[in-house]
Amino acid sequence: MPSPSFRPRLLVAALSAALGSASLAQTLPAMGDTLVAQAGAVQNWDLPAGALDETLARIARQGGKILTADPALLRGKTAPAVRGSFALEEAAQRALAGSGLGLVRLGSDTLTVRPAPSAPPATPAAAPAAAAPGTAERSMATVTVEGSRDPNQVYQPFPGGQVAKGARLGALGNTALLDAPFAISGYTEQATRDAQARRLIDVLAVDPAVRSTNSESNAVDVFFLRGLPMLSQDISFNETFAVVDTRRIAVEQFERIEVLKGPSALLNGIGPSSSTTGGTINLVPKRGTDVPLTRLTLSASSHGQLGAHLDVGRRFGTDNEWGVRINAASRGGGSTGVPDEKVGTDHLSAALDYAGERLRVSLDLAQNRRHFDGFPQFFRFNEGFALPAPPATSQAFSQPWDSSDTKSSSAVSRVEFDITPDSTVFGVLGGVNYEESNINAGNPRITSTSGSFTAQPSIFRTGSSLRSGELGWRMRFATGPVKHRVVLGYSRFTGDGASLSQSMGSAFTSNFNNPVFVARPTLPTGGVPLRFQDSVSDSLAVMDSMHLLDDRLHLVGGLRYQKLDIGEFSAGVEQRRFDQTATAPSLGASYKLAPTFSVYANYAEGLAQGPVAPASTANLGTVFPPFKGKQIETGLKYDGGSFGASAALFQIRQPVSYVNGANFLVVDGEQRNRGLELSVYGEVAKNLRLNAGLALFDAVQSKTLNGANDGKKAIGIPDHSLVLGAEWDIAALPGLTVTGRYTKVARQMASVDNKQSIPGFDSYDLGLRYATRLAGKPTVFRLAVENVADSSHWLSVRTGFLSRSTPRTALFSVSTEF
Repeated sequence: MPSPSFRPRLLVAALSAALGSASLAQTLPAMGDTLVAQAGAVQNWDLPAGALDETLARIARQGGKILTADPALLRGKTAPAVRGSFALEEAAQRALAGSGLGLVRLGSDTLTVRPAPSAPPATPAAAPAAAAPGTAERSMATVTVEGSRDPNQVYQPFPGGQVAKGARLGALGNTALLDAPFAISGYTEQATRDAQARRLIDVLAVDPAVRSTNSESNAVDVFFLRGLPMLSQDISFNETFAVVDTRRIAVEQFERIEVLKGPSALLNGIGPSSSTTGGTINLVPKRGTDVPLTRLTLSASSHGQLGAHLDVGRRFGTDNEWGVRINAASRGGGSTGVPDEKVGTDHLSAALDYAGERLRVSLDLAQNRRHFDGFPQFFRFNEGFALPAPPATSQAFSQPWDSSDTKSSSAVSRVEFDITPDSTVFGVLGGVNYEESNINAGNPRITSTSGSFTAQPSIFRTGSSLRSGELGWRMRFATGPVKHRVVLGYSRFTGDGASLSQSMGSAFTSNFNNPVFVARPTLPTGGVPLRFQDSVSDSLAVMDSMHLLDDRLHLVGGLRYQKLDIGEFSAGVEQRRFDQTATAPSLGASYKLAPTFSVYANYAEGLAQGPVAPASTANLGTVFPPFKGKQIETGLKYDGGSFGASAALFQIRQPVSYVNGANFLVVDGEQRNRGLELSVYGEVAKNLRLNAGLALFDAVQSKTLNGANDGKKAIGIPDHSLVLGAEWDIAALPGLTVTGRYTKVARQMASVDNKQSIPGFDSYDLGLRYATRLAGKPTVFRLAVENVADSSHWLSVRTGFLSRSTPRTALFSVSTEF
């Protein structure tokens, strides 16, 4: 069978059916629209009764062969529930039962829906059943036409619409969860809306192996993935680094937020800061929608913050080949719940794309501005005493004149061309500019168990410019029974940064319980930001994704050659350069023990740029040599149709860095993280959905200087982290959903000698969601209360820095479509 090629009409057909459109025939031509799915085998089906067009679309997405249908034949008809284990053909026949339609084979792998010759004229069925609670607001996500040769299409979600059944496997493109020999996860745009997310961590908080090191009132996003820190500037955009905001990323622009855990130098390359040994976060941008979308969301918080978000999507042209997506959002006013702490954000993005028969082109533009008032970035601390409990969540202790302004502008363009149906060349070009200006009395340094701290008023200005480019070739072919998907790629990014840090006035002493407020000192004059670093990264990769044994066995392997050229500067003058090359291999295998169950294993390496001493350290700007991280992992995955589950065992080794008692960033020894991850997601029972997980860690140091800290726990990694998230649809009140999440994090070590630590904490979040129609328009009301108990705790600790929890906050929003 020749490989099917992507056609825009296929997407129109699948999307229209998935939305249960009552006017399908007005959207599609009379005949010939095709829904394509992967080669069929016996699968588990759990499809509720509903509209026939929607049911057939779901069958085509989930399982085998080519299925064609005239939309006019399907209009107004319903399908019975399809449940059981059988092949696609039988699933389609069961869906057609009683419709007066039958299945006709056009070829060995092609089926079409036609009137059954012996059947009497079909009587239009009753109107489709009402949408399930929570679905009144349409999901405008691109529906997967599985088996399509376009690797950029996203996978359908599990019931509930929040967790996807597949995600990007780096340069190899979208891969089903069961097929991926790595731990991957994907969260939908609906998950972002349902979480009323302001930051990425608001979406990713359902994963216990992904934690944020910073609170809401911090200008920078830093994450822990499998116990290792990852900076926001190492987040990829459509698998391309160095093209997103380097501090905090606006979530309104993205269709999917995806996580690939563990080092992925082969699949992804490395980011500007190379902090991806623990994993990689990838952002999939929104695209123009076949069904016109205009969605307005208004939001408010219990602390007086107000916000608005407008999301507009359209497609144009004979085959809807031209698309545009605009997102504009603004939030501000009020406070974070702490007096004088305020956060204001503005976001504007535009996505333009062309999806032709052989050519696909996209351009994504974004601009972000943020203003922060009256807060410290984080706390530093001295050694030699037990760390104090954090101040009450509502306690203000930063100076009322503290402020920070950030802005970023980014652009990225991608071009793909199909030389043949099985051969595609592609190129990417993009970049981001970032500026930040701070005036504050931070970051305060804790000096005693009683909560005393010192602070030095200062100004800090910085800016960076990152540029990225890629060229590649994707091929599909077979060698005997083995199906290959090969990718050859070259990538390059350049980055440089400049900064200025100046003290103003005198340092002062304060205390959590009796904070001291001082007048703003006179601003220093003169001084310009000086270059502190530049870097160039070149990378060549070859990788092969192989399917064999009737697609039950999936192998991934390849090599990436990476060259890093990094300059270290002092007072704007280059002092030395690191020029290092390395080859990072990766091997992975997954095997389907059953259509719903797979086992996998992998070995992966990551090449990391050495850490750079941050502004708050005594050796500001010092660049350490690059190093490698290595992982071995094995796991199990389950996809039962309505819900999924996974288990993973892993070990990662990499050099460790931390800020010592003299306030110097140092690299000393090796860190070995072992862990077990368990997760479950989807609808586990009627009207009940879970998104829960448990992560167990055994993270220790080794090879430290003179063995002083060998065997001691690593900084910032709890022995366990638990997240229990659930949603329950109230059957007696259609459209109403109750939500809740419980988070438990164990004690974390704060010093390499394990003499300082922060206690574990428990956190509770509750919410309601009501989906209905107002004036005939899909509308969703959302109410959530975060940190219900108003727990005051240290949120995280990393390399000498502490971050505290945010106050209890109620969030409300209403979304409607026009």
